[in-house]
Amino acid sequence: MLHVQFRISGEALLVTPLARRLDAANAAELVTVVAGHVRGRRVVVVSLAHVRALDPSGLAALVAIHQRMAPGGTLRLAHAGPSIRSLLEATFLDEVFPAFEDAAAALRA
Repeated sequence: MLHVQFRISGEALLVTPLARRLDAANAAELVTVVAGHVRGRRVVVVSLAHVRALDPSGLAALVAIHQRMAPGGTLRLAHAGPSIRSLLEATFLDEVFPAFEDAAAALRA
């Protein structure tokens, strides 16, 4: 079972998956758990503080979460490590999901 923490900060929702990996084993569950919380939101920050590995299924989950947000909404990433940032750059998703050093910076942006 995937555990996820949620915190509201002003207009933004901070989502923190408590998993070491976001991959085929838990990506669909992430979308299911998070979907209702992000529906209609304009700003969502996904903190990857606990996540060390992200595969294409994890990327697809981020896209699916973004699609459930309000039209024109922004999904920001916090605590994305070097390997995750490299994957985002290789797939050009770094242009869709801005990455920040920490959740505070992502919430301020």
